[in-house]
Formats: sequence, structure tokens, C-alpha cells
Amino acid sequence: MTISKSSLAVLASAFIILGFINYNIYQQEQLLANGEVILFELAPVDPRSLMQGDYMALNYDIATAIGLSVDPYPNAQDNQDGFLVVTLDNHRIARFDSLYSGGTLTADQRLIQYRIRQGRVKLASNAFFFEEGRAEEFEQARYGEFRVNQAGQLLLSNMIDKDFKRI
Repeated sequence: MTISKSSLAVLASAFIILGFINYNIYQQEQLLANGEVILFELAPVDPRSLMQGDYMALNYDIATAIGLSVDPYPNAQDNQDGFLVVTLDNHRIARFDSLYSGGTLTADQRLIQYRIRQGRVKLASNAFFFEEGRAEEFEQARYGEFRVNQAGQLLLSNMIDKDFKRI
């Protein structure tokens, strides 16, 4: 039995794609395991979706400050990517300092990646999915707990209540 060149190309492509997917999963697992914990205060949103099951749509107070600091009149097709500087308080809550323009950070500052898509500031995630029937518990969420790495990449890991307890 011989394998044709086209079959070999398909197999090679499949292995490359699977390798890329597995590497991406590995990177996110490493961020969850080793990333530094920071909190973003949540802004109120509707916590339910009948189409997707139970989830919490997320918005962050810090997004308003970011939005006020970027170009207010970008081209509608322009996507903006950048970094911001936040200061962590004693509860690890991130407070907006400025958009990053280079330089050294202090011990309590962190670099965070942000994106603007269709005029909306986006951090790592704009939704948090949870088990059916737990909506009342998650209505108590006040903070999103994120893991951040040295490159400023964020990954949402948990929801936190007003007493800084994981829900």
C-alpha cells in the first residue's frame, strides 16, 4: 500500500494543526497554574442568556478609564491593541494608571494587554459560564479573578464576591 503525496500532505497538515492547538492549550494551562492573580472590578450587566445556558456577561469598571484614554475618533474599521499600566492595591484589585508608553514599572504596577473592537474595550473575556442553577450565587460576583503573565496576557479564572471569596 502506497500513500499518495496529497494524503501525506493532509496528514502533515493535521499533525501541524493538532500540534498548534495542543501548544496553545499548554500555554493557557501554564498561565492558570503560574500566572499572577489580579482582580478587576465588575460593572453591572445581565447575568443570564436563554440561548447559551447560564452565563454572566462581563464588563469591567476599568474599561471606562481605558476608553477615555484612547483615540476617541478612530476609523470605524480600526482595531486597536495595546498595553495599559495598572496599580494593584492590597487586595490585588487593579486600578488604571495610564496607557503604556514604555519605561519601567514600579513593584505594585503591572502591564496588561487590551484590545478595542468595534469601539468596545476588551480584556481577556467578556463572559463567564457556570453550571445551570447557580445564577443566584454568581449575581454576588464583584470581581473577576484573572491570571496574568509577564507579557501582560490575561486569562479569567474565577469570580470573586465582595468579601474576596471565590464563588
